[in-house]
Amino acid sequence: MAGTRLSPIVWALAISSLGASCAHAPPPLHATKLDVHTSDQGGVRPLIRAKVAGYPVTFVLDTGTFRSVLPYSFAQEHHLLQQARATGDFTVDAFGKWVPMQMVSDVPVQFEGEQAGGGLDFIINGSEMGLLAAQDIVRSGGALVIDLARGQLTYEPEESALARLRADASAPLHELDFSRCIHEGFFERNHRAVSVSVNGVPAKMLIDTGASRTVLARNNPALASMLSVQGSRGTTVAATSTGQGLMIEDVAVVFSETAFKLPVLVHPVSSQCWQGAVGADLLSHCTLVWGYSSLWAACHAAASGSFGDTIRK
Repeated sequence: MAGTRLSPIVWALAISSLGASCAHAPPPLHATKLDVHTSDQGGVRPLIRAKVAGYPVTFVLDTGTFRSVLPYSFAQEHHLLQQARATGDFTVDAFGKWVPMQMVSDVPVQFEGEQAGGGLDFIINGSEMGLLAAQDIVRSGGALVIDLARGQLTYEPEESALARLRADASAPLHELDFSRCIHEGFFERNHRAVSVSVNGVPAKMLIDTGASRTVLARNNPALASMLSVQGSRGTTVAATSTGQGLMIEDVAVVFSETAFKLPVLVHPVSSQCWQGAVGADLLSHCTLVWGYSSLWAACHAAASGSFGDTIRK
């Protein structure tokens, strides 16, 4: 597969601090549809539609981004660049490309199916598609329920979400201990890394619905167990750059006490904060409850061959 374009991955880390949560109220979100697209190669992208400053835009729902992102082209076309300010901070994507950040504050946003809107702060960069950060929506006591299998995104009181999922006997609900990135401010919980077993080796992995594939970084300790395995090389797309990746088939991953066997993408760069990312391909078999300071998951074991299927919703 040398030279083949593999499924895109969005994986961005904000360096430096931008302060804690926005002071203004986020857009109301009760329930909206997720369009979950799976490529022929098995990469998954959860998309959410909204109007930003009155204009339609499609976001990738991205639990792995530090802040919500607007593409530069959209901001330029709709005159948002004039309101933007330099932050002095940078983002670095999965291949280590650093990009200076501009921010535009309190931009009107209305999600598809919602009767009212609100405001969000956005980073502006050169990505092709907007990114919606989960933590930009969540406030204390609330939880964003991410169900990729059903194509649903809901926001409700955390206690109600947990009670509803506990009553669903189809999959057990587990609370996940997570850690933050050391570069984030004390109150930031945007990036959430959990312990995952990869080929029986514990690894610290980012929960990242914006990554279309589950990814192992160069510093992942499980890579030593794959030295004799032949993978397939190809070009992958990060948030603002492209690079080479290696696809390895049939890797054993245990997440939220549920065993999976799936292809993983190996990136040639390391991360200071984690050793890879649990991507949307695996998370499409789970329901996440993304609370303000908690994280829960209920997962179903994937059927054989399900990571290669094409899903259109």
